[in-house]
Amino acid sequence: HRVRKMTKTIDRFNPPNMAQPFTRYSQAVEIPSNARTLIIGGQVGVRIDGSMSDEMAEQTSQCFRNIEIILRAKNMELDDLVETRTYITSTAHIKGYREGRAAVFNSCKSFPEPAAALLVVDALAQPHWKIEICATAAKV
Repeated sequence: HRVRKMTKTIDRFNPPNMAQPFTRYSQAVEIPSNARTLIIGGQVGVRIDGSMSDEMAEQTSQCFRNIEIILRAKNMELDDLVETRTYITSTAHIKGYREGRAAVFNSCKSFPEPAAALLVVDALAQPHWKIEICATAAKV
């Protein structure tokens, strides 16, 4: 297993003396004091026209596309993600979440691997939302 992935002096790491991540993420990310940090509020899978797919993988992909739009507005990319907190409404959605995330992350220069948490909650603010993602990005 890979232990460290340093990108632009941001240190993404998985200590070798603990269980390794279950999917592609980092156990921790160290952000140097000279980095710009961007906190991104909860993003859902809504398109610019206000529509939303009912499919979990598509809602997930759209969440990450929305995050990417915010990042690019600040001259950042998905590669600059250092942390995500993802809320989904059922364990049945985990497969679709992973598919949607991989579809977007596989298109990046390098697979992002932020520190990540995935939580299953009873509901989100709107009944048709299956996923909401909060994120933090940093760039030196």
